[in-house]
Amino acid sequence: MRDTTRNYKKDPTEIERRSFEIIREALSCYAIDERLMDVVVRIVHAAGDFSLGNLIETRNGALGLVREAFSSGGQIFCDVEMLKSGISRSECARLGLEPVCFIHDEKTAERAQRNGVTRAMASVDIAVERGTRLFAFGNAPTALFRLLELREIGADVDFAVGMPVGFVGAADSKELLGASDIPSIFLRGPRGGSGLCAACINALLRMV
Repeated sequence: MRDTTRNYKKDPTEIERRSFEIIREALSCYAIDERLMDVVVRIVHAAGDFSLGNLIETRNGALGLVREAFSSGGQIFCDVEMLKSGISRSECARLGLEPVCFIHDEKTAERAQRNGVTRAMASVDIAVERGTRLFAFGNAPTALFRLLELREIGADVDFAVGMPVGFVGAADSKELLGASDIPSIFLRGPRGGSGLCAACINALLRMV
């Protein structure tokens, strides 16, 4: 048997460059807005799934508002710690942004128990009360539903990325996000996850 253990690429920059080249070539048959392409490429790269290219949508001028939304500093709400961990610290520091997650905060647990809601929902309440205006969801549909409820009663939301995963509420929450007036990027259907959401956020940060 031929020894192939040494015949693989080791340069991370070259691996990423070639990966993105392959993805762009595969997606060339899709009608994807060129301004969105970098975001789509990174999400497809994170998932290893070309079919996601047809499921990523934007609403309410999101692509034109990326620079304004992400260049003014502040906090980026993350529904779970895994999402927070996946967001580029260096890109956030460059823009004066701070990823935050309140899911394990004592106040979140107390509020969730008192109000009979999920901790994810309670964490959104806390974020809105603290003035957070950028939101990312990679796990909890209930958190996204809650943001939409708060938006209806006047909460300020500059931008949202909706990629919660699951078979109960995930697709519906993203459909409602798309129907809202919030500038947003979301992944249609039940697929999603923290890794895909982080890839999307990181692509947006690099666009600014």
